[in-house]
Amino acid sequence: MSKAQITQHLKKFDKEQRAALTLLREQILLELPTAEEVIKYGIPTFTIEGVPVLGFDGYKAHNSIFPYSGSINALMEKELAKYEQTKGSIHFPLNKPIPLALVRKLIKVKIAYINASYPSRTGEYLEFYGNGVLKAKGKMRQEKMHGYWEWFRKDGTKLRSGSFNKGEQVGLWITYDLSGKPYKKSNLGN
Repeated sequence: MSKAQITQHLKKFDKEQRAALTLLREQILLELPTAEEVIKYGIPTFTIEGVPVLGFDGYKAHNSIFPYSGSINALMEKELAKYEQTKGSIHFPLNKPIPLALVRKLIKVKIAYINASYPSRTGEYLEFYGNGVLKAKGKMRQEKMHGYWEWFRKDGTKLRSGSFNKGEQVGLWITYDLSGKPYKKSNLGN
């Protein structure tokens, strides 16, 4: 639904500005092939596993990218020096494409930032590859893996799954083939 909403949202801009925003959208989708397009805070946004990576929108005097963290601007101070910025946005000319190399770097830095933010206060742990594909998912308790965990390949297919009890592997562990089908099962006891 949001993909269609974003397409509709972009139609409100004149031809040149819409072309620049559409190209940015396509560039982000190329870099984050599994990202979900949603509207967040009223702007088109790309999320991975519900985590916002980048938002973008057009305005009267500029186009903007929203990295959903003011820290990203500081981490990329040198690369962003020639662009006007606010605490949460980076501004670009209305009718010019945003450089692809800069989009790639923003995504790379943001994914590293997201990875460094885990585990969450509730123990949730997510780790992503540079292309936004989920690499690992599970829970931490007292700084140890605990409960059910899954690992994935760069293409998104499941690689391995199993459970931990306070950092120790327990129960049924499954390794999956390249198509994501189980091919090896091990019971590691309790």
